[in-house]
Amino acid sequence: MINCIASFLIFIYVFFISKSYYLKCNKEQKIVLFFLFLVHFTAMGFAYRDNIIDATVFYETAKNAQSWFSAFGLGSQFMAFLIYPLVAIGMSKFVLYFLFSAISFQAFLWYFQQMGDVFSITPKVIGVPIPQFFFLLPSLHYWSGFVGKDALVFFFLTYLFFEVKNKKSFNVLHFVVLIVFLLLRPHVFAMTSVAFFIYFGFHKKTPPLVKIKLLVLSLLILGAFIPIIMRFFNIDSLSYIVFVELWNNLNLYSNTISNGIALNETSFLGRIGLLLFSPLFYDATSFYQYVISIENSLVLLLLLIVGFYLYVKRKNIFVTEDVKLALLIGFCIMFMIASYIYNLGLASRMRLMFLPLFFYAIQQLVFSSYIKKKK
Repeated sequence: MINCIASFLIFIYVFFISKSYYLKCNKEQKIVLFFLFLVHFTAMGFAYRDNIIDATVFYETAKNAQSWFSAFGLGSQFMAFLIYPLVAIGMSKFVLYFLFSAISFQAFLWYFQQMGDVFSITPKVIGVPIPQFFFLLPSLHYWSGFVGKDALVFFFLTYLFFEVKNKKSFNVLHFVVLIVFLLLRPHVFAMTSVAFFIYFGFHKKTPPLVKIKLLVLSLLILGAFIPIIMRFFNIDSLSYIVFVELWNNLNLYSNTISNGIALNETSFLGRIGLLLFSPLFYDATSFYQYVISIENSLVLLLLLIVGFYLYVKRKNIFVTEDVKLALLIGFCIMFMIASYIYNLGLASRMRLMFLPLFFYAIQQLVFSSYIKKKK
């Protein structure tokens, strides 16, 4: 009974958020919205069929926990803590997949709405700017369509970005989001915090008093973050020897798994390339990898074209504040992930943390160059 009620409520939520955007957008955007819905929840179906290990571990951990607070912990353990009340009342794994997919679907709709609200001279297909079509890449929806940290972190990251972009004042909800974000993925939270600190700390329009408060807040976050990250990596002290040992253990582990990336045999720039574009056709070995290689080829082509365009139009480019923030967050997260990425599957999964920010920035960059030209 609880699963029927929960499924109905989730369906109603998805219906209304889709309808809200549907009524605002033009005919062409309505077509993209339909495909977004189709791709997203179809990918959820494939993820559920594949019975992703992480989702099963979270579900079983919550199911076998003696109490709600006994399930509390960092990272994966915190996921079990979050879903414990839902599992305790009898919610099935499928309904949880549906719930997490609805949450990440909302984040995708935020991107589409913000991008759709901006007129752009970006080349279009059926009247829709090309960068928006990249939000239909199946892998983005596959990794955000199951019970996992990815869907929630993507949601929180998107929420915080657009709250700052739309100049919303800090409130209690933002604080709660930050805390949950920190407990889910401390390292991604750290890079997001660094990006926000750089953005506001070096912004000319940020009042000196706000910069002082930002510095104090950053120090407080750092003070809380150090013990949290130590617990997350299960280390007793912060020293060069400890980090070398962690690095060596990670490198040894990468050599024992399929699609592993040997950290000692790849450069930082090489891992960035692997993170963004691997696998391609020449190193794909399974059906899923061939599908992802198509996506990676399209992303590579897009970035090459955009890079060439921005170089040619560099004198007319005016980088808006939202683009600065999107690129800053995206690059901070991408560089952090590239520093330790040890598996191609994980690389494909972690793109969800920064590729949508890049796609957003690409459309806005083209628009901003048009604005400056008009002025």
